[in-house]
Amino acid sequence: MNKQALKTMIAVIFFFTFAAYGNFLPSEASAATSSVRLSSLSSDSEEGFYTSYWSTGEKFTDVYGKTVNDGIGFYGDSPYVTYNVSGKGYSSFQGKVTLDSRYVNGDYGKSVVGFYADDRLLYEKPLSKSGGVVNVNAKLPKNIKHFSIVVKEKDGSKGQHFVVVQDGQFIKGGSYLSVPYSSYSSLVTIGDSSSQGYYASSYNALEDINGTLTTNGFSLNTPDYEGGLSYSTFSIEGNGYNTLETSISLDSRYVNGDYGKSVVGIYADDYLLYEKEYTSKTPIQKVKVSIPKGTHHLTLLTNQIRGAKGTQTVTFSQPVVSKTGSSYTSVPYTALPSTIGGNSSNGAWETNLSQFGGIIRFSNGTLGTSGLILESDYEGDAYATYNLSDVGVNYFKAKLALDSAHLQGDYGSSTIQLLADNRVLYSKALTKSTGILNVGVQIPSKAQEFKIVVKQKQGAKGYHNVVLGNAVFQKLPVSSKLSASRVSVVNNYNQNDVVTVKSLAKGDVIKVYNTKGALLATSKPVTSNYAKISIKQLGTAKGNILVSRTTSGVLESDPVSVPYAAEPVPSPSVAAKQVTIENNKNKNDLITVKSLSKNDVIKVYNSKGSLIATSKPVASNYTKISIKQLGTGKGNVLISRISTGKVESTKTSVAYKAE
Repeated sequence: MNKQALKTMIAVIFFFTFAAYGNFLPSEASAATSSVRLSSLSSDSEEGFYTSYWSTGEKFTDVYGKTVNDGIGFYGDSPYVTYNVSGKGYSSFQGKVTLDSRYVNGDYGKSVVGFYADDRLLYEKPLSKSGGVVNVNAKLPKNIKHFSIVVKEKDGSKGQHFVVVQDGQFIKGGSYLSVPYSSYSSLVTIGDSSSQGYYASSYNALEDINGTLTTNGFSLNTPDYEGGLSYSTFSIEGNGYNTLETSISLDSRYVNGDYGKSVVGIYADDYLLYEKEYTSKTPIQKVKVSIPKGTHHLTLLTNQIRGAKGTQTVTFSQPVVSKTGSSYTSVPYTALPSTIGGNSSNGAWETNLSQFGGIIRFSNGTLGTSGLILESDYEGDAYATYNLSDVGVNYFKAKLALDSAHLQGDYGSSTIQLLADNRVLYSKALTKSTGILNVGVQIPSKAQEFKIVVKQKQGAKGYHNVVLGNAVFQKLPVSSKLSASRVSVVNNYNQNDVVTVKSLAKGDVIKVYNTKGALLATSKPVTSNYAKISIKQLGTAKGNILVSRTTSGVLESDPVSVPYAAEPVPSPSVAAKQVTIENNKNKNDLITVKSLSKNDVIKVYNSKGSLIATSKPVASNYTKISIKQLGTGKGNVLISRISTGKVESTKTSVAYKAE
């Protein structure tokens, strides 16, 4: 056997020995990854979707003209493909995205591609010739059910791009995308339950203020010829969502020139979560709001004023609701006036979440998303009444102003009143300088009717438009009612009366009213556990007061009625002729008061009002009071009497001679 044959034999023996030995080496297969080619899978659903070849029979190419042998293609306004990957254990997706080289030279419009795990956007990228071939590496959530690739296109003068996903593959065995959500849904997937001027991305190319397309979202736009309200309402009841996220922007195609003004609002049922006015200079707003527990519907809306060129379009990109953790935002029950329902009205229009009653415009020209507009007419004062007998609300609030379109020139005068069962809770005369007022009034607990009245005097140019922006009724927590036993009233004679309230919490504020509801006094926040409130005079006769408590951050309690006694009767004053004064030398001076009643007490004051002596209760009809020294010169003392069951009399001045 020659040397070469020996070497060959040794090599073969070594190879098989190593291979056999390798079977007993520690295995790392459990940690290794494996992959599945995207092009080898069957789609679950698709549109505008191609494999290997375009409809023309041409193979895919990348943006540089190189043939793509392993790829899938997309062409059309909204092409997509969806794969059912539930239970497959895929941990990530890898691949490349490019434009086919045959459709890039010239104006082929705009294209964007998005990769989704169910409704969760994993990756989104605008595509262009200069962008080349884009690498995609996206981790997947562990419990993914469907994987989708979505393309949106906007035509250019030569047509549309052809989009290619090259060398796509799912990876097994790697780490998953860690997400804190227990549920996650796109509003577009949920679908609008009612809408007006709503256009989903599946039917329309959506652009943000920068001109970038989005693969998922919707737009709101009112007709060019009128402006007004557009909205979309989504039913989310029972799904436990506690967060809404989206990016809001004006569409770049409707900002250059006069396209008017827009204000955007987001509501959970009737509760306002978000409000912002958008202009051509407003950048993309990433909005994240908490959804209150028990929310039935989310409404996203815009109110718009038409400009010379039409109206703006507002886009909502990637609008998703999710449940993160177990906590929820707590908000009070809130109802728009239309939800409460009006009894009767005149010259009042409401813009709510689905009805346009007029643009809510404040005195500074800014816009609101909901509210009331009131203007008198030939039938008289503008007003609206609401039946509160069975709705449980106890508060009304709004942003009060005059419409800026009715300020320049003579529009007369306007005064607004808010009433509960014809009792005026709030009244305000409105002028050009009033501005925007945040008005809030507590509604008495047993009120049956709430009324808004605007009394106007017409000017040469007509009437003001009075605006109550974001007007709502609410049910807010109320302070606990005081018990009458904790309140005492002293109805003093000839001095301030005193109301004392015990067993209070630090920070409590006490209010005292007369029986007609007029406020008599308000305490400062208490610093201990009681309050003493001084009132100039309750009156001489007995009567009742109403006393309420307001705990910090809570509405005022219902008042408790507390009786008080009549003022005590003053004792008869002492006549000067009843008094004799001996101004003695070198011994105590003596004051004698005659014609008294049994148990009368006499008090003696100097001329400055300082008490210098008090008698014991008299046992007969007179008293003698010894005073160490009145002084050597002549002067005056003041004498008063206190009779049984009566208060001290007025003081009588009595002269005395020099020693």
